[in-house]
Amino acid sequence: MKIEKSYSLPFPLEKVYQAWISSTTVIAPATRMDIVGKVGGHYRLFIDSADFTGINEGTFSRVEPDSRLTYTWEWNNDGDISIIDVKFTKIEAGTQVDLTHSGFSSQQSLADHDSGWDSYIQGFSEYLADRLTAE
Repeated sequence: MKIEKSYSLPFPLEKVYQAWISSTTVIAPATRMDIVGKVGGHYRLFIDSADFTGINEGTFSRVEPDSRLTYTWEWNNDGDISIIDVKFTKIEAGTQVDLTHSGFSSQQSLADHDSGWDSYIQGFSEYLADRLTAE
């Protein structure tokens, strides 16, 4: 089972890629990030709220700067490990982000992550808009 999504973002490719792998890019519901964007490096997303406390951890297996990332995704060491593959392509209007998230063990997990990606990209776009306006 997998999710395949494409998003067109009106921001320069380099800015999109750098924000994707930056520990300072914190999109709700995340409260903290810790990212080492290199092959073998880690991806850690922390959530600490009244509704949920957890950590998502993954390891990068592919890092092609300004082009592609592949990493694992696992919540709270639950053993349900999926794979995220993200491709970044420069387009006239900004950046095309093609995302494949595969390896789900249940339809419910797939559905939760499917809506989660749309929410994340909305927050990510708002973050970039605010950040680039401030520069």
